[in-house]
Amino acid sequence: MNLSRILLRQLENLLILAFAVMIAMVFGNVVLRYLFNSGITMSDEASRMIFVWLTFGGAFLVALEGGHLGMTTVVQALGLRGRWLARLLAEALSLFCMGLLVWGCWQQSSLNMANLSPVMGVPTAIFYVAGLACGLGIGLINLVTLVRLLTGRLPPGELVIGAESEEMAAFEAQSRERPRP
Repeated sequence: MNLSRILLRQLENLLILAFAVMIAMVFGNVVLRYLFNSGITMSDEASRMIFVWLTFGGAFLVALEGGHLGMTTVVQALGLRGRWLARLLAEALSLFCMGLLVWGCWQQSSLNMANLSPVMGVPTAIFYVAGLACGLGIGLINLVTLVRLLTGRLPPGELVIGAESEEMAAFEAQSRERPRP
């Protein structure tokens, strides 16, 4: 097993652990409030911070697997050249958006480094650092894919990526199961 797979597995495990901690804090706080008329003061703030990091971490992992929703039905209907152009456009636009995300999160992180959260007293820049990390990660994925695409090292089978909507996937599964007359 190579280092990148080990690191990705560790990231997945960290996100699972963070999700479990968030659920435990929220559930525990609800139980404490309704049964004992008390609560954990930092629970709401910590859960919100964990949720932001989970969202951006999950977005990075799904991007790494090519699992974001896409218009795969439309792209598959194109020829090889059309698929290549669609992938080029998608990667370039995604890279542009990640550049905007990184730039905005960098600015907000800088502005909010001295702004402390009211209960925990940590810099509120922690929210924006999550977006910064995600934008850098997905941007790197876009750059690598663009280089592979432009140098001809991206196989034709990888030109169409993205997950279909659940409705389309269910429709395709049904059409495969039905016998043709």
